[in-house]
Amino acid sequence: MLACYGLTVWPAEIVQTPDDAVAAAERLGWPVVLKAADPEAAKRAGTVRLGLTSPAAVRQAHADLAGQLGADVVLAVQKMAPQPAVPTVVNVLEDPAFGPVVSFGLGDVTARLLRDRGYRLAPLTAEDAAGLVRSVEAAPLLFGEYGYPPVAVGALQELLVRVGRLANDLPEVARLDLDPVLVGESEVFVLGARAVLRSPEGPPPRRRPPPPRLSPSDDNASPHPPPGSPTASVAPETKPLAQTTRAPPPVRARGAEAPPRSGHGE
Repeated sequence: MLACYGLTVWPAEIVQTPDDAVAAAERLGWPVVLKAADPEAAKRAGTVRLGLTSPAAVRQAHADLAGQLGADVVLAVQKMAPQPAVPTVVNVLEDPAFGPVVSFGLGDVTARLLRDRGYRLAPLTAEDAAGLVRSVEAAPLLFGEYGYPPVAVGALQELLVRVGRLANDLPEVARLDLDPVLVGESEVFVLGARAVLRSPEGPPPRRRPPPPRLSPSDDNASPHPPPGSPTASVAPETKPLAQTTRAPPPVRARGAEAPPRSGHGE
């Protein structure tokens, strides 16, 4: 489903034992990352081991995570994405009133705790995606401030447009989590993806493209009503009301020729 929209998930393999982890690392290529496979467990601090370059390092990391999370923990081996990179999170939710909504935020613990997130209705234009990226308080970290390297914001915005198109096209997607999405110096890497699908009842909801943008000079102008609304249902060839009704009789001005009569009427 994601590949149809040009979204590729960085390869990973689920493993059970240290030997499985070493074999997966050999297939994927070094260096690798070992992490908790459960998305909820992966959000906890200390559940990822980065930059493992040898079988011994993978075995030690497996033992550490099994001791921390339990012997029956399910782990995943993933080829390490190029660094430096900034972790972000992209989600899609189906709002009962507004339809599909795309949300974005940075993926570090502080941003998650503070719920520093932005939202836009799907589908997204390029301007929507740019505004969404810049709407979060931590956005300066993507632009080379506070010691962070500048990253590929353009590639991130393109990913958001693709996610918005997917959300708008597929009402069967009740929820989509891309977590994390690493934004590197030249491209983005989707390291984790999870979707919740549903079977919509009745006809599929109508998806409409975003309304046309107003020029800066039209900021205070009212947008045109969408087709099918009561105010837009009048045929364009219908003449204005003033041209289709008879002109009212002239009103006589008050004056000496016609003095007003006393009483409540005239």
